[in-house]
Amino acid sequence: MPSAARLGDSGGGHGCFPATPIIAGSGDVSINGKPAARKGDAVLLHACPCPYKPHGVHGRSISAGSSTVSINGKPAARVGDAIDCGGSVASGSGNVFIGDTPYQSPTHECGEGASGEKIPFLRILPMATPKPAFWAKAPFIPEQFAELAKQQVKTQLTEVQPGALPPLAEEIVNSVKNGASKKEMLALLEGETTKAMRRKAREAITEQASAKAPEKAERFSKDMDAAEKAMLSDHIYTLDKPVDELDDRRKQLVHDFDNDSGWSLASDEDLKYLGIQSSDLVIRDSNFRAQVYVPEPEVFGEQANPVLVFRGTEGGSDWTQANLPQGLNRDSVYYKQAVYIGKKIKKTQVPVEIAGHSLGGGLSSAASKAGDFPAITFNSAGLHKKTVARYGVPEVMQGSDDNITRYRIDGELLTFLQEDIPLVSRLAPASIGNTTHTMPKPKSLTAAAVGTSAALGLGLGAGGALAGFAGVKGKEKLDLHGMDMMREAIEERKVSDLHSLAQQA
Repeated sequence: MPSAARLGDSGGGHGCFPATPIIAGSGDVSINGKPAARKGDAVLLHACPCPYKPHGVHGRSISAGSSTVSINGKPAARVGDAIDCGGSVASGSGNVFIGDTPYQSPTHECGEGASGEKIPFLRILPMATPKPAFWAKAPFIPEQFAELAKQQVKTQLTEVQPGALPPLAEEIVNSVKNGASKKEMLALLEGETTKAMRRKAREAITEQASAKAPEKAERFSKDMDAAEKAMLSDHIYTLDKPVDELDDRRKQLVHDFDNDSGWSLASDEDLKYLGIQSSDLVIRDSNFRAQVYVPEPEVFGEQANPVLVFRGTEGGSDWTQANLPQGLNRDSVYYKQAVYIGKKIKKTQVPVEIAGHSLGGGLSSAASKAGDFPAITFNSAGLHKKTVARYGVPEVMQGSDDNITRYRIDGELLTFLQEDIPLVSRLAPASIGNTTHTMPKPKSLTAAAVGTSAALGLGLGAGGALAGFAGVKGKEKLDLHGMDMMREAIEERKVSDLHSLAQQA
């Protein structure tokens, strides 16, 4: 039984022109969150001596459909149904099937060289199970036809109802508009759903509400990205450690990462593609650790980039080998390695993104400037203005501070020390970045900052080294520095914004 066709699915040619997408569909019937395609719906223009059309640029439409299933009074279109110029529908739903075996367009002589030329296969046969359509080249519109194609899309898309939402997104919007609380909305979102379903629902709601609440929609989109980088910046603290030695929160983090997080650790082949190897991610006899994480296209889309993450401070050696010498413009093996990694990846011209927390944020900033890559840092250590140049990247060749986005919690310890305590701020540079998100502290300080004070080598107890600077709220400032609190702060804002956007959708 053939797969259902939808808006955006490929309409094949017959060998002499690449596939182009279906650009019209039902205004009120969706399949997998996309408007259903029907007989008569338009397919983006073609330019070819097609057998049933005049030479040159011409419009196309689906010319066949199911004899047993109709949508809005028109036969439903499926994979294999004919397109009037001689092609056929080439891709469709992976799990929705409609009606009888579709009509097959005949092949034509102009397609005989398709295989040799490595252009789209020209004939789609009916299949008992769905199979995705793959093309040797991405569908394209030649430059000279771009304006015509743009006008055709504008004309045809008016029929598709802009309010079409994926089922989960629609369920969330309806529940919120009917009075669901943030907690109830979250329970619905995180019920029997996958990471891909949740992300697509969030994206659809954001897009739908963006006209009414553009600033909130933009902030939510950025926080979605930041939440992923924050999770990775938290996960890197679990690497190279027995799981049974982790605290309960990080044991759960490891479990969540391994089960539908949308991310995986880069393989040796992945690292080779980026111009680095696993030995570059560690430094012998130190606590330095970096890791590349690879996104799953099914969750984040084909354009998602790998993320290079640096681990933050965990012990006294991190202070002697990184924090103190770098802040004083002295040699630091940690920062030297971060710049080295950034330079090596830059040579491959493969796009990556960078993230890190605390010391890891400082290392991320250095790698970002060395390789000219975007970075997100969390409660980040500062970067001395001469550090990157010290390791072979002159200032004129460094990436801009505009590449770096800072997330910090209001009142957290490291930012407080670097920016608000005169003695410390003269010795330690502030974090860099031209976009800053200062998050309010989480409503609950229940997330455990297990061992943070000891790990950072700081004294915040009665009479401790920093008690005078931090004051009576010193322990709270330290807790706010941890990744658990950062992630909680981002999630609280995300939930609040999504609830608001759902009301506007």
